[in-house]
Amino acid sequence: MITVEESEDRPLMDHVQSQTISDDSSSKYKVTGLRTSIPKLLLTIILTICSGGFLLLVMHWYPKVNVILTKKKSKFGTATYIHIISCDTEIHGVANVKDSDGIRYFKYQHSKYIFECGEIFLVNGLENLHYSDIHAMSGGVSDSVLDYKLMRYGPNVIDVPVPSYIVLFFKEALQPFYIFQAFAVVLWMWDDYEQYATAILIITLGSIAITIYEQRKQKNKINKMAASSVEVEVLRNGENAVLQSSDLVPGDVILIPRDGFLLSCDAVLVSGSAIVNECALTGESIPVSKAPVPYISKFIYESGDVEKVTVSEDLIYNPERDKKYSLLAGTTVLQSKPTSGTNAVAIVMRTGFSTFKGSLIRSILCPKPTQFEFQADAQRFIMMLSFFAVLGFTYTVYISLKLGATISKTVRLGLDLVTVVVPPALPAALTIGVVYAVQRLKKSKIFCIDPQRVNFCGKIQYICFDKTGTLTEDGLSVLCAIPSSSIFLGATSEGHLIKQEMFLHALATCHEISIINGEYIGDPLDIEMFEFTGWTFEECDELNPLASFVSAIVSSPERDGEDDDDPKEIGIIRSFPFTSELQRMCVVTKNLQTDEMILFCKGSPEMIHSLSLESTIPGNFHSELDSYTNEGYRVIAFGWKVLDSETSWHSIQTMRRSELECDLNFTGLLIMENHLKGDTTGCISELMYSNTKVCMVTGDNIFTAISVSKKCGIVPINGGLHDVIVVKKEGQSVAFQLDSQEQTSVILPTKYSQMEIVNTIIGLTSRPFVFAIAETAFNHVAEFHPLLYELLLLKGKVFARMKPGKKQKLVEDLQKIGYTVSMCGDGANDCGALKSAHAGVSLSEAEASIAAPFTSANPSISCMIEILRQGRAALVTASVTFRFMAMYSMIQFITQLLHYSIGTNMTDSQFLYIDMFVISGIAVTLGHSQPALNLAPSTPKAQLIDFKVFVLLTLHVIITFGFQYTVFVYIQSQPFFVPYVPAHDLKEGACFENTALFVCSAFQYALYGVILSVGAPHRKPAYRNWTLMLVFFLCTVMTVLFVFQPLPFLTKMMNLVSLQQLDVQITFILLMALNFVLVYLVEELFDTNRVTGCLNGVKIFLNKAKPQFVTLREVWEDLFSNDFNSKNFYK
Repeated sequence: MITVEESEDRPLMDHVQSQTISDDSSSKYKVTGLRTSIPKLLLTIILTICSGGFLLLVMHWYPKVNVILTKKKSKFGTATYIHIISCDTEIHGVANVKDSDGIRYFKYQHSKYIFECGEIFLVNGLENLHYSDIHAMSGGVSDSVLDYKLMRYGPNVIDVPVPSYIVLFFKEALQPFYIFQAFAVVLWMWDDYEQYATAILIITLGSIAITIYEQRKQKNKINKMAASSVEVEVLRNGENAVLQSSDLVPGDVILIPRDGFLLSCDAVLVSGSAIVNECALTGESIPVSKAPVPYISKFIYESGDVEKVTVSEDLIYNPERDKKYSLLAGTTVLQSKPTSGTNAVAIVMRTGFSTFKGSLIRSILCPKPTQFEFQADAQRFIMMLSFFAVLGFTYTVYISLKLGATISKTVRLGLDLVTVVVPPALPAALTIGVVYAVQRLKKSKIFCIDPQRVNFCGKIQYICFDKTGTLTEDGLSVLCAIPSSSIFLGATSEGHLIKQEMFLHALATCHEISIINGEYIGDPLDIEMFEFTGWTFEECDELNPLASFVSAIVSSPERDGEDDDDPKEIGIIRSFPFTSELQRMCVVTKNLQTDEMILFCKGSPEMIHSLSLESTIPGNFHSELDSYTNEGYRVIAFGWKVLDSETSWHSIQTMRRSELECDLNFTGLLIMENHLKGDTTGCISELMYSNTKVCMVTGDNIFTAISVSKKCGIVPINGGLHDVIVVKKEGQSVAFQLDSQEQTSVILPTKYSQMEIVNTIIGLTSRPFVFAIAETAFNHVAEFHPLLYELLLLKGKVFARMKPGKKQKLVEDLQKIGYTVSMCGDGANDCGALKSAHAGVSLSEAEASIAAPFTSANPSISCMIEILRQGRAALVTASVTFRFMAMYSMIQFITQLLHYSIGTNMTDSQFLYIDMFVISGIAVTLGHSQPALNLAPSTPKAQLIDFKVFVLLTLHVIITFGFQYTVFVYIQSQPFFVPYVPAHDLKEGACFENTALFVCSAFQYALYGVILSVGAPHRKPAYRNWTLMLVFFLCTVMTVLFVFQPLPFLTKMMNLVSLQQLDVQITFILLMALNFVLVYLVEELFDTNRVTGCLNGVKIFLNKAKPQFVTLREVWEDLFSNDFNSKNFYK
């Protein structure tokens, strides 16, 4: 439901104009009711006519302008439009309000919102239902409410319309860049530059064609992914009926076939069981078993009366928590078993875009907008160039009128100069590096669905890694089992040697294994554990007389010497699934020989310890646990208890797990091995060398995580010189303890300063340190200890027992202090963090991976190295291209002004040569430079303009003007020079000045393309870019030909005049060589550390504030300054 932030108590819609709402992804929007204002509309029509339709384009580009010019605020009850403003991004949108049989609603970003009872509601399916309410819906939807549900929820389709090419063409062509291009083409046609204008028009149309083809291809791909139409058997009006899946509505009862059923809605199982392949959504390749939601009444009876009691939150259906009962759209039911009757039964909860699959599709269609720093820099620079354009326009008007040009010609020349100074191709040129990076990543089997994120990869400063399946192998193997009976009985590496009966029974029953086609299906950990026992597993079908009471039977193998009365068969009555939030699972079993019901529970050692009777826990529990976790092994603990003899099968089905999972008898530990992937250590080492901070975020035990972190290099032990400080919660305070656990914890005072934190840490260790913390302490520190939390974000290396939501919080908090963060994970538990990170990288190819901008087909963190390499190279390419395009504008600006001073201009063929051959060739080949083989210890700057770049560009402009003016004056001083006499209409013509300026400027474009093409440390040297070198060579050869003019046809085609004397020609060549050397020396000079340091010390408005994490780091480094480990503070 949407939250309404109002000072009044939920006023009726007729009295409300504006509210703040939040959607299901916690994004907040301010919504305001609007109506069309007739006076404003009439005025806007007049202004549109006066502007030649340009105002319509502005309204198209900026919806806010449309609202201001044509709408007025209105109460929601009478509003015909809704103005929507994102509270996070300030993006504006307008939605039409529709009315259908009394239901007023609007749609925004594929979500439907309705006006109801004085509030705005997000239509999101059935919500806040008690388990018993869901069971009460088993009768199906009746005709009396069907029409209402169809109107409220709409059809069950994830509709991704594929626009026609015509629609896509106009949508693309109306972008500001193409409108400016269209304006320029018309201007050039008007000014008789037909050849040049035609060439630009063809290229522009080709660019649009390629873009809309790719857009339609992507839309078709998404449409195919979203489309789902199957026949479904449902219960309507108490009778079975077969419908198309698009006709389903929330509340429908669907009958699930025995096998091979594709789900098209989100539903909750109320009867029977199912095995579902959720790989398409969650990325988990292992089929999961689903159980029916339990029936637990929310009413109690006292003295014959029925009284409604307060309902506990864990009895309200929650799709995130109750995944065991949930069937998701887009997944496939491999096998289902009915409890009674012929089919398993489920209730439809969500349809269309409200489903989990719908939300994933919506995240593709409506991604959160991201703007990189240099995009804003580019916009500011274009505004700066616009200032030069105004000056140039003014000068052109003055010169043209002085030379007697007509008003029409004067305006054309001035506007032509504007198209030169403000390069319309700049936004497109800045994406060249990204395009090449995406292509290279694809060759490495790394796929990117959001190319804008590539530039973020160039600035990544912090990477959070999941552990299992990311840093380590997916598979686990049993190392040993350690039974317990108040004391540990010794480890055994063979299951059949386990003599502790309850421990063996726990290993054999406490799992979620199923059988399909004779093979065990389930979590590999469960399968490995069960096979370790040597027992057999059999699911009960309808032919088994026990099927109505137990779902499966496990049987012990025949063993010589065993007593006949030893239990051989145990039935599984009910199972409660493992959840990362609870860190445990349990099963209720029945000994088929004694009819005794026993609960077995497994989970993290800490959790089972907390649920077990103290008298059953060995005294050396912690030391035994630590001996394995410190070696990096995964440890699982087990407990059991006998249920009361009066507990019936029916009561078991309605009991809450919190009533069962208590007062356990601790029975033992299972030790499992999880090996690092072969390339993990090398990749972490390279990332550490590049000064990229890395940490582990896992759901595993903290000491297991610390051990793995040390082995792979995340914790920089450097021969044992670094200490790991474990942060623990101690009441309302915080304690520090070295991971060796041999020292007593040091507790922070209740109230403390930064200096007291420093003193406490120095009292514990004088060596460089990092932090490790488990979720319980993480939550406590984040909420109550902000000073320590700052230090934790800077120095944290291991975050253990972290639930999915907390992984996401960590990523977001790192971003808040200024880090550019990447998250790398392989499972559904990482989806939230993958979406929140600047660059989420999924090691799964499932549809759920669309939550991440990057997906690697190779499940190895080596993909992070490649992504960072390509991102850094793309960022450098963008910076290089920006500087080149800026110089291109200024070179041509100077050339044009010098031409205008004598009443002429460059010819059509000269413009074509420069723009089509020189500029296009260099701009395209600049991005061909390959990334450096290894990551450098620094990241490239994200700013296009800083003081150094500003000074460099200024110097280059001065040098450019100097050489152009020199050749301009030099040619005029020659004895053969004939002054140019401008035509009455200032029509361009061949002359000495034109030839001199054209030759000089043509070479300047080429030399800046090469010299500005920065190589090391993030790209290979420019000379390794053979395509760029080829373009430069050809440009140089052409320049020489233009100077010496051995080919008459070329001279005529380019409208050049002969420079006549050899000494003049040689002087031109020498001047251009000197121009090259001078530009090169300036670039080399400014690349020295001394000059760079001086420039970095200059503070002007172009400089950006330091990221918050840098400021925090400096503060803490200063506080640690009296301790020798401060120099290693950031390692």
